[in-house]
Amino acid sequence: MAPSPLAPASPTQTGHTLLGLLSFGSELSAYELKRWADNLRFFWSAPAMSQVYREVERLAEGGYVSSRRVVRDGTRETTVYRLTTAGESAVRAWLAASPGPPVLKHPVALRVFFGHLLDAADLRRAIDAHRAWCDRMLSDLEDLRRELGDDERWRNAKLVAGWGLGYYRGELAAVEGIGDVLDVGAVGAANDEGSADIA
Repeated sequence: MAPSPLAPASPTQTGHTLLGLLSFGSELSAYELKRWADNLRFFWSAPAMSQVYREVERLAEGGYVSSRRVVRDGTRETTVYRLTTAGESAVRAWLAASPGPPVLKHPVALRVFFGHLLDAADLRRAIDAHRAWCDRMLSDLEDLRRELGDDERWRNAKLVAGWGLGYYRGELAAVEGIGDVLDVGAVGAANDEGSADIA
């Protein structure tokens, strides 16, 4: 009896994400998938370029995407990928499964929590850097929402962009509140030292 063929390996989390990006109907190269995946950075970790190449090849081997060689920009040949019926079924099943609660891993909050081990200036630098990062994320999200335009395909993506704007505004308010408390503490400590000198 001939051995039965092996079932294709289930897509990884990154693989499922790439399938989701292909579900918008465009035929994309690995490079284009990476560029699209970079927009997920506001709420999901964007994969590295090497990871995209590796994952999209696995998806093709598993029959989740089809591939073909095309000529773009006049002379440059590249491989583009399209979602197959099996790929659409796989990503739909993945998305329909219970996602579980998000896990917050916040490096700045951790530094504030252990702030008694840091110099005030080091903690202040971490807070200021986080504030600047929040400002950049808000600016980038506004740009992305404008780029998405009024195309109905991107309706849900625009909803998530709005969600992200609310999230990063809250993050900015939180870090500014922490910064204000730290400033008050620094002033209090300075006053205590001044009082001690006078005494």
